[in-house]
Amino acid sequence: MTGRGMALKERKMTMEERIEAFFRQSGGPNNSKIEKLLDEHLRNGKDHGMPGRKETFEDAVIWTVMHDPSLLLLFERIQKWRTGRSEKQQQLLQLEEKIKNLETEIKKLTEKIKPYV
Repeated sequence: MTGRGMALKERKMTMEERIEAFFRQSGGPNNSKIEKLLDEHLRNGKDHGMPGRKETFEDAVIWTVMHDPSLLLLFERIQKWRTGRSEKQQQLLQLEEKIKNLETEIKKLTEKIKPYV
């Protein structure tokens, strides 16, 4: 292989370049077999997760987040915030339940002391 060919092969392609190359190789976007080819590519492409398992949009996002330190930090902070929010919401529900029980108890006690007041 020539130096130029090797340089092209080693260079990472942008997503747009990859899509254009896929359409060139598959006969273009109007090819009736494009859906089958895309499915096969997503299922077995080297750049699309585990072989035999179709990569989903969620898989691609997770991979991107896990391999980008700044996104991973952001994700961890969001998760921490969500967990804290969830815990506070749980505490609020418990407080509401306690208040309801106290109100019921107050009503019962009020009924019991009514004859004496």
